Amino acid sequence: MLKSTAIALAAVAFAAPALAEMSDEQQVLNAINNVGYFAEQGDWDQVAAQFHPEGAVLDYTSYANASAGTSADLPTLLPAEIVAAWQTVLPGYDRTHHLMGTESVSVDGDTATTTANIYATHILENEGEDTWIFIGDYQHELEKTDDGWKITFMRANLRAQFANENLPALATERVAAGNN
Repeated sequence: MLKSTAIALAAVAFAAPALAEMSDEQQVLNAINNVGYFAEQGDWDQVAAQFHPEGAVLDYTSYANASAGTSADLPTLLPAEIVAAWQTVLPGYDRTHHLMGTESVSVDGDTATTTANIYATHILENEGEDTWIFIGDYQHELEKTDDGWKITFMRANLRAQFANENLPALATERVAAGNN
């Protein structure tokens, strides 16, 4: 019994490094998925950690009411600036759920590009419709750094929206009033 336990433990010990290693593609997917996941948890430090420390360009020009990334020149924003912009609206919702899927990743050396479909549900109880749904896709560019893959560009392409299109404004008002 002791011998078989020792063999099993040795097998796990040798397999652990292989299991812990992720491909570049999986690391890239983790970085882009972590943005929405950690934003929904309110873990803003982890959201910021997904972006390149020298900044990233956000392009939300397909959605004019976004909290960042709608100006004509699309400046590079530091991770703290990205988080600060999103904190003006996202905490104002009662709940959000950003579901990405049908993801495509292309890695070329230390750079990567992705496209992923997005179905984002935003809920805020109010006197009108409580839900706003954003459907589209995200495009990302990432750079491999000593700290892993970091986002340098993020574009949201709005394809359709449903329900209460005024909900983002209500969420922003709620944050500004300190009622979140």
